[in-house]
Amino acid sequence: MNELLSQLNEQQRAAVEYIDGPMVVFAGAGTGKTRVITYRIAYLLSLGVNPYNILAVTFTNKAAQEMKERLLQLSPYKAEKVWISTFHSLCAKILYTEAENFGIKKNFVIYDEDDSVKLIKECIKEMSITHTGLSAYDIYEMICRAKDNLIDPESYKINTIVFQQYHREIISEIYSKYQLKLQYNNAFDFGDLIMKTVEFFRDERFVEIKNKYAERFKYIHVDEFQDVNYAQVVLLKILSSVHHNVCVVGDDDQTIYSWRGSDVKFLLNFKKEFSTKDLQVKEFKITQNYRSKKTILEVSNKLINNNKHRVKKDLFSEIEGNFKEDIKIKQCHNEYDEAKFVAKEILKLQQTEEFKNAAIAVLYRTNSQSRVFEEVFSEHKIPYKIVGSVVFYERKEIKDIISYLRVLVNPEDSISLKRIINIPPRGIGETTILYLETLAKENKTSLWEQIVKIDDTELSLKVKNAVWKFLSLYDLLKKYKDTMYPSEFIKFLIEKIKYIEMIEENNRFENKNERVANLEQLVDLAKNLEIQNHISTIEEFLNCISLYTAIDTEEKIEFKNRGLKEVVLMTLHSAKGLEFDVVFIVGLVEGILPIWWVTEENDGYKSLLYNKNKIYELDNSDIEEERRLCYVGITRAKKLLYLTYYLKRSLWGEEKKCLPSRFLEEILKECTKLEHTQFNFSSETQQVDKIDFLTTGEYVVHDKFGIGKVVDILKEPPYDKIVVVFQNGQKKKLSLQHAKLKKFKGYNVE
Repeated sequence: MNELLSQLNEQQRAAVEYIDGPMVVFAGAGTGKTRVITYRIAYLLSLGVNPYNILAVTFTNKAAQEMKERLLQLSPYKAEKVWISTFHSLCAKILYTEAENFGIKKNFVIYDEDDSVKLIKECIKEMSITHTGLSAYDIYEMICRAKDNLIDPESYKINTIVFQQYHREIISEIYSKYQLKLQYNNAFDFGDLIMKTVEFFRDERFVEIKNKYAERFKYIHVDEFQDVNYAQVVLLKILSSVHHNVCVVGDDDQTIYSWRGSDVKFLLNFKKEFSTKDLQVKEFKITQNYRSKKTILEVSNKLINNNKHRVKKDLFSEIEGNFKEDIKIKQCHNEYDEAKFVAKEILKLQQTEEFKNAAIAVLYRTNSQSRVFEEVFSEHKIPYKIVGSVVFYERKEIKDIISYLRVLVNPEDSISLKRIINIPPRGIGETTILYLETLAKENKTSLWEQIVKIDDTELSLKVKNAVWKFLSLYDLLKKYKDTMYPSEFIKFLIEKIKYIEMIEENNRFENKNERVANLEQLVDLAKNLEIQNHISTIEEFLNCISLYTAIDTEEKIEFKNRGLKEVVLMTLHSAKGLEFDVVFIVGLVEGILPIWWVTEENDGYKSLLYNKNKIYELDNSDIEEERRLCYVGITRAKKLLYLTYYLKRSLWGEEKKCLPSRFLEEILKECTKLEHTQFNFSSETQQVDKIDFLTTGEYVVHDKFGIGKVVDILKEPPYDKIVVVFQNGQKKKLSLQHAKLKKFKGYNVE
C-alpha cells in the first residue's frame, strides 16, 4: 500500500486516500485525472474491498480499456473483476442482463448515428413531410438532446405546447414515430440505452432490480465528469443512492461539448447535488501539470481566468521554459499567408535535432479551415494526417458486413436488412423492397416476415428466385453462426457472400485495396476482442463494437501507436485528451474563434430559434465555452506554442477584414512577459457621424463597448441609427450623432 501511495504527489494522494462518502476532484489539464481514479481503485483493492463492488465509468471505450490496462498493472489479479466501462456499455449490459425482467427482447440491436438518420428519413417519407427546414441529421441531433435530458416523445410534445414552441410540433411527431420504429425493429439508439435504463430504474415495478445494482456498487468512480449530460447524472444518482461513495474527477475548464448535452454546471454543482443530510461532498484540487512548460501554462492560466463560471485553480509545472522561445504570436495577411508561415516554421523545426521527429499539430476551430493547409503542405511536401475523416465502423464495407451479422442476430432489424438484401447484387431492387414494405404495413407484419412469405406475393418468378437464394444463404449462415468464433465466422461470411470479388469486379468501388485491407482489419479486430474481452459469440461481438461512440474515432485509437512523421491537422474539439510537442492554434480571429454566429447549415438545432442567416449572438456561457476550447488547445502543447491570426479572409468569394480574437487580447493584456507582442489600435481610425460613411459588415470602435461589427443600418428620424454586435456579445442600437463612433481599420502588432 505504501509503495502504491509513494508514486503519487501530495494532491493526488489526498484524493486517493479519501474513501468514505461522496467526493469531487477538480483536476486540471495534464495533472493525471485518470491516474487518480486507477490508483484509488487499486488502493481500495489493497484495503480488501471486493472488486465486484467497484464500478468505474468513463466516456470512450478506448479510455475504459486504457484504465483497465493501468489497473491490471497495479493490481494484476483483482482488477480483472472490476466493472470498468462507458456509460453506454454499462446500460447496454444492464438492459441485456435484465431484458426478461424489463419485458424487452434480449436480441436487441444498437443503432449508430447512420442507422438512426436512415430511420428518421423513413419517418419523414411515411409522414409525407415535405419541408421542416431541417435535415434528418439535424432532427436526429434534436432527438438525441431530448434523450440526454430524459425527455420522451410525449414529454417533448407537452413541452412544445407549454412553452409555445409550435415550430417544434413537427419534430415531436417525428420523434414519436421514430421511437415506434425503433421498437418495431427491436433496436435502441445510443440515447435510449441510458434513458431506458433510467426509466426502468425509476419504475416502481423494478425497484428490486434497481436496488440490486445500487447495493452492489459500493464505490463508484467517474472520469471526465465535465462531459456528463443530465441523463448520466440521474443514472449516477440512482446507482449511488445506497452507499453514496461516489468519486468524480473532471476539469470544468475543459467542458467543450455542450452540443452533445454536457454542461459545466453538472461538475460545478456536484457538491450541492450529491451531498446528503449526513454526508457532505469533499472537494479536492489537483493542479500540478506534468505535460507542459511553465511558460505555456502561464498563458493558459491567464486566458481561462477570464471565465467566471469555474473553480479557481492555476496550473503549475516544474518544467522550465523561456517565453521568447516557447510562445510565438504571428500576424498574417490572410489564410494562405498563415498556412505558408506554419509550413515554413514546421520545416525549420524539423531541421533541428530536438524537433526532427516531434509530434506537431495544427489545431483549428472548424473543419473547413484544413483545406488551405492541405494545399500549402502539399506544395511544401510536408506529410500530414487529417483527423476527423470517416470512422472505421462507418465505412461501407464494414457497415455491410456488420449489417449481415445484425440480421443474423435480429432479423426484425429492417435498416440492416434493407442494406444487405441486395449486397452483393442479386436482383432484389428498391421497387421490390418498397412493394414488400407496403405489404408488411398492410398485413401488420415485419419486413422480414413478409420476405419469408415471398410465395404469397404477386412478384415475378425471377424476383422470387432471387429472394429464395437470399433466404437460403441466410439459413446457411445462421447454421454456422454459433459454431465458430466471431473472427472465424466473419471470414467465412465474407467468403460465402463473395464480397471481395464484388469489390474487385465493381468499377464503382474506389480504393479497392484499402477496402479489402479494412475487411482484414475487421477480422483482426474480432480476434483481438476474443482475446482481450473474452468474447465468443457474434452477439457479444456486436455489443462490443456497437458501443463505440462518436468520439471513439479510428484516428484517436491509432494516434499513439503510429509514427510521428506526419503533421496532424485536427479541430480543437478532436484534440482534447491528446498532447503534442508543438501546437499551432490557427485562425485566431473574431467570427472563427470565438464563433460569433451560426446559420442553419452548420447548426440545425439553434436555427429553430433564429432565422436563417440572422446573427446568433453568443451569450456569456457561449463565450466561456469558446474560451475553454481555446484553453484546451493551448494545454495540448508540451514545448512550443504558436498562436496565429490574419487581417483578411475570403468569405463567399469576397475578401473580408478580420479582427484578432478577443482571446489573444486577453492573453496579451494579462501576460505581461509577452510585452513585445502588444496590440494597438491602428492610427487609421475615422470619426463617423453620418450614415453614408458606413456599410453593414464594417467594424467600428466605441469608447465604452470596444470594437463591434455593424449588422444593420436604420434611418429613423430624428437621428440615423446603426445596430452593432460588440466583441463581448452585446447587441446595441446606437445613434450616430451621439455615439462618437470611429471606423476601425485593424490592429498593428508591435
